[in-house]
Amino acid sequence: MSAPIRPCPTCRGEAELHSVASASGREDPLAVTLRALPVQQCRQGHVHFTSVDFPLTVLEHLVKEDEKQLPAAEKKGFIFKKFQCAQCDRELLPEPDHRHSFEVEMTLPDVKAFIVELSMPVYKCAQCGKEQLHSLDEIRDHTPGALARAFEAAGVAREA
Repeated sequence: MSAPIRPCPTCRGEAELHSVASASGREDPLAVTLRALPVQQCRQGHVHFTSVDFPLTVLEHLVKEDEKQLPAAEKKGFIFKKFQCAQCDRELLPEPDHRHSFEVEMTLPDVKAFIVELSMPVYKCAQCGKEQLHSLDEIRDHTPGALARAFEAAGVAREA
């Protein structure tokens, strides 16, 4: 099932379903890449979301559903924050080991599934070797900005 195709909000012309092959946005330390992003495009070349609430729906799904599945350390301390391994409880080193990409298949009602890739620093536990994020809160703080930049890179017009 797909969303009803609406007229182009810019020129009111007839629109068709398309997809953007790949578009990336970054707000350090998080980078977001969207692949096969479903959009509507008119003959004038105006590109819009498949629905007005599409960007908010994607953001909410990422933050509430998908990101909570990522491996993340436990943050402890109020003033002096420490991050402890989710597996063995050892304190993680303050510097990341490397960047890692996590792929999420975004399945939303009324649109074709697409891929959201989240790339961020991971920290390797010196004791058990588990790779994990320092904190889900840190990533969630940067998700809106990185996602907005990915949408901009996709050429999607803002709607009033």
